[in-house]
Amino acid sequence: MVLPLALIVITIMVTMASILLVRSSAEIDEAALVQEQWQARLKINDAEQELLLSMFVGEQLPGGYNVGDLFVPTDGKFIKLKNGVEVAVQDLAGLLSLHYLRKAELTRLFTAYTDEQHAAQIVNNIIRWQQEDSDDEQRLERNAPFRSLDELMLIPGITPEMFNDNHERPGLRSLLALSGSSFVNFATVPDFLLVHAFGLTESDLSRMNTLKDRSRWDDISTMIFDLGIAVDQSLIPSSRYRVLYKYKGFTARAEYQVRTTIPLPPRKRLWYFPDHERHFLMSTAQ
Repeated sequence: MVLPLALIVITIMVTMASILLVRSSAEIDEAALVQEQWQARLKINDAEQELLLSMFVGEQLPGGYNVGDLFVPTDGKFIKLKNGVEVAVQDLAGLLSLHYLRKAELTRLFTAYTDEQHAAQIVNNIIRWQQEDSDDEQRLERNAPFRSLDELMLIPGITPEMFNDNHERPGLRSLLALSGSSFVNFATVPDFLLVHAFGLTESDLSRMNTLKDRSRWDDISTMIFDLGIAVDQSLIPSSRYRVLYKYKGFTARAEYQVRTTIPLPPRKRLWYFPDHERHFLMSTAQ
């Protein structure tokens, strides 16, 4: 009788020890993750201050800022700062606005994610979502301007796969802005939008990027005018920017209004850290 009881006790003790070891290991992993996350946040905070100071003191050009031997592009391309943080600055005048809506360009953009008929339906849904006409029988739930880009996932036809970025193409959250600008700064339009919203060919895109690399802004203005995608030749940067940060697997994003008349630090309009993908659990739109 003693031996079986002893074996049972030993089995129970081994089981309890295993559970404690598993829990301890999980807590250690969690503590390590929190430490890495905190270090990343400190690094990103340092990068934020360096970047904003560079934008305040640098020479503002249609497609970026010149700060000594550093050029900070504002078309969403990533550069690496000295502390190892990668940053991508995007002038909101280079994105498609959901407030100052350009229906033709927005419809062409959605055809990069779905067929033409479905794309047209989604754009109509976006328009109806923001309409304030209470007598419209086809109105959607919001009937006012978008409060957040995340609300796009409540639009019938838009999926998380379309909204989030992947390794093949940028998602809608990287190409659209809530208010953005009433004009387009073509020096800061991302390559994906130039092709899929404004109809540039690969040859046109290659030429555009060559002119950007050489800071030939007047030539870019002439090019887009000759292609018939702009009504004038102005490349005017806005004061609103979206910035993405990356450091050792951690990402963050923020939006700022940067003006030389505004004291430092500039007003932060939006901040996500960590910046996760967006998924909707339940759509209330029918």
